[in-house]
Amino acid sequence: MLGNKSTDVIEEFSNYLIGIKNLSSQYVSNIITTLKQFLSFMNIYKYKGKYESYEDMKLNDIRALTNSDIYSFIYYLAEKHYKQGSRILKIEHLRNFFDFLFKIKHNIFTQPFKKINREKKMYDKLPNYLSLEESKRLLKLYSDSDKITEIRDNAILHLFLNCGLRRSELINLKIDDFNFEENKFIIFGKGNKERMGYLNQSTKDAILKYLEIRKNMTVKNTKDSNILFLSYLGKKLGKDALRKIIKKAYKKANINSDIYTIHTLRHTCATLLYRNGIDIKIIKELLGHVQIDTTEIYTHLYDKDVMNALQTHSLSSFMMKDAIEFCAA
Repeated sequence: MLGNKSTDVIEEFSNYLIGIKNLSSQYVSNIITTLKQFLSFMNIYKYKGKYESYEDMKLNDIRALTNSDIYSFIYYLAEKHYKQGSRILKIEHLRNFFDFLFKIKHNIFTQPFKKINREKKMYDKLPNYLSLEESKRLLKLYSDSDKITEIRDNAILHLFLNCGLRRSELINLKIDDFNFEENKFIIFGKGNKERMGYLNQSTKDAILKYLEIRKNMTVKNTKDSNILFLSYLGKKLGKDALRKIIKKAYKKANINSDIYTIHTLRHTCATLLYRNGIDIKIIKELLGHVQIDTTEIYTHLYDKDVMNALQTHSLSSFMMKDAIEFCAA
């Protein structure tokens, strides 16, 4: 019978690997090292240092772990600059452990690894995102500009970084979608699914400044008369034009435009929100995800230093107290 302490769990798992799976003692030692590292991380990340050591953790603490916690550990390894091969190996170590608890000992009730790919491609799918300083540089680029295109691009950057829009969602925004009195707007996402977006003050100001010049622009096609963002030719902004706008902004802000894309801005919004303590379910609704599993990719390591920075930098000079402020970065 498996003991209730984490040390009992680890000992029986080790015996299983050596006695039943016939693995070498060195390989088993590596697996156990990963397991101890993982539990130590969870003691701090999930249980806020509840125990003096992972050795004091209980089986029920392990039962409570989810795939969201696994993703947090993956990001922890990445942020500590473990090589990709090492990260993949450590995740396989943990997969074996949870398979043992679920399939062999029947001592946990869910499989945290069930929806986590074993493929190497998993790491290629992890979203890249801008640092806090890079995000600040982007939002400062055109803040004082009086050029028509740069006033427009400033509003675009604010919407991407502060509201987490997809490219197609931004291109199709209409002026009538916005309610500036209530600081909100309608977003039509994938499958034309409708959701609500919210404006913080800086994003609202950027859009209103653009609308002042937008009303004097000549629209080429009457069907585009209500479209928010127009090209300098007075046409609805296209995908290629938007890509060039963002690429230009990256270069002006000294950000590597070969690594980051338009979608990076959406990932950045979600990442900064999560690090600022916003519940993952709220972020799910903000991004328009159908499944919570899609949103859990953003559950990075909670870092007090990052949290403190977010509280003070120019992107977050307010506290997130109500829905209007949920989409601020």
